[in-house]
Amino acid sequence: MKEKIKEDVALSIYFSDEVTEPDIIKVQEKLESEHYVKEAKYISKEEGVKLWPLGAQGVKLLGFNPIPNSIDVHFNPGFVVFDSLNAVKTALEKNPGVREVQFDQNVVANIDRFVSIAGIVLGLLALLMALISIALINSAIRLNMYSRRFLIKSMQLVGATKNFIRKPFIFTGLITGICSALFAGALLSACIYLLSRKFDFLSMLNNYVEMGIVVLAMLIAGALITGLSSYFAINKYLKLKLDDLF
Repeated sequence: MKEKIKEDVALSIYFSDEVTEPDIIKVQEKLESEHYVKEAKYISKEEGVKLWPLGAQGVKLLGFNPIPNSIDVHFNPGFVVFDSLNAVKTALEKNPGVREVQFDQNVVANIDRFVSIAGIVLGLLALLMALISIALINSAIRLNMYSRRFLIKSMQLVGATKNFIRKPFIFTGLITGICSALFAGALLSACIYLLSRKFDFLSMLNNYVEMGIVVLAMLIAGALITGLSSYFAINKYLKLKLDDLF
């Protein structure tokens, strides 16, 4: 996620009106040849008006187009640190015809700290939710085993081995965990897809590889939690004497 945020950071170069388009294209091509530049996009005055909140109406009111020709530069994530971008900004400002060079200094200066804090907060929330989920799943399985305690003990009394008794319960627990994880993964994927279409800043979450890893982890966790909970819950009643079931 940090890399995606850094890739979205743009350094904007604004040119004087005297600078011709071929000269700006040369600057763009030079920037694109740098190993630390991911993309350099030329935005003409006409394209800039379309991005301007006032748009063509603002041009009509002013009687001229105030938007300068510009280049938006996006960098490789490893290069997006304050000192590096500030050095590029200073070097570009020395070029004749460059009116101004801007980038969001506050975001760049604090991006690592903000992402780290966000990661810690989200990690703690995820851990809390995981503990609550495990507790609820374990309680539900224990209640289910409690309702079947006489069936378990009856099978044991007629000679069924412990492994024979365990297998169907553990298998059912595994299937339940896998199906629940698949449903949760599908629901999570759908929510992220819909939210990323509505809110552009969430598009960084719409990554198929990372989502696949998350769903796979959910499948493994779901199977382990339900399988182990079933194993320990049924063992409790296998060890109890008949009189202790009442």
